[in-house]
Amino acid sequence: MTRPDISPNVPEATSTTTGDPARKTSGRLVAMDGLRFTAAAAVLLYHFTATSSATSYWGTDPVQAFPLLNEVTRYGWLGVELFFMISGFVILLSADGRGIAGFVASRVGRLFPAYWACIVLTAGLQQVWSGGRRTTLTETLVNLTMVQDLFQVTGVQVVFWTLLVELKFYLLVFVVLALGPLTRNRVLAFATVWPLAGWAAQELGAHWLADLLVPDYAPYFAVGMLLFLAYRDGFDLITSTLLAGGLGLCVLRVLEASGRASDLQGVRVDPVIAVLIMLASVAAVWATTLRGRTAPPRRVAAVLGTVGALTYPVYLVHTQFGYAVIDLLAPETTRTVALFTAGALSLVLAVAIHYCVERPTSARLRRAVQAGLLRCSYALRSRGLMRAWDQVRT
Repeated sequence: MTRPDISPNVPEATSTTTGDPARKTSGRLVAMDGLRFTAAAAVLLYHFTATSSATSYWGTDPVQAFPLLNEVTRYGWLGVELFFMISGFVILLSADGRGIAGFVASRVGRLFPAYWACIVLTAGLQQVWSGGRRTTLTETLVNLTMVQDLFQVTGVQVVFWTLLVELKFYLLVFVVLALGPLTRNRVLAFATVWPLAGWAAQELGAHWLADLLVPDYAPYFAVGMLLFLAYRDGFDLITSTLLAGGLGLCVLRVLEASGRASDLQGVRVDPVIAVLIMLASVAAVWATTLRGRTAPPRRVAAVLGTVGALTYPVYLVHTQFGYAVIDLLAPETTRTVALFTAGALSLVLAVAIHYCVERPTSARLRRAVQAGLLRCSYALRSRGLMRAWDQVRT
């Protein structure tokens, strides 16, 4: 269990098109980078020291292997909810002032290079390790699309299911951008209608629509979007009221998820503690966006920026590779050493993916995708199709 990557997104320098200089948003929110890495570490420790899947690798139940640590890490699944909140914020921050081509290109360039590298590395691991998830060549190739769950194909890493949730969010953002800029009213409507429509679809048994609208996670994205709106335009009565309503939906979802987490782990996950952690996560996201804060020292900002860049690849690779290390070392050394080694290998692989794959290729892929989309747009406009669509929008 995981954005939630994750959820896996980094705020990018951007600006609004509202025409009000006071509302301009720009620059990296480095404190949010640190928060994202904290969420990834929580998910990593959850998978290594709390989930029932880890039992076969430790040779005993995780709660027995790490009795004190497990009291905390059993709540690590909430890192996914935090990823989705952050994603709601930073994706709108990234999309604000961009056209559709720029938005799609930025997401492709951000997500796929590290993701493809993780699949290749994991496929290589499975050639020398017989544990973990086993996928055929065809299933591995389907994984390259990032939508393998739509075809009931097993993800090569446990956390990959969250990426499809993210993609559904991006699809909805795409639809909103197709209607025009991210105005205040559009964001308010988006953050309100999406969770309520998802809840209604779930209650009415419209499974195909509920699957698209992911009602279990929509409230977290909505809260992030409303925090973005407060960051860009400031709090007002409507934004504050809708945010309170969104938090109420998040509380209900966490209460439901706590029961499932208890069943999955075989230990009691206190719903009150889970709700408090979720609310603290919301407060932390909000705190990272406060204007007028003293900027962190340059070295601290550099460290936060680096760990933020490593968050996504750490999140992608940690389960299979971590379990392989635990499976290899747990019988031969102390559990603490095995745990630290599993985490260290995840971090080393993340560094390799970021510096050897993401940095050389992400910007190039983004530019190539954007150029291709702009050429397609031009071709459509030349045939009058886009002019007709512009008339519908206006």
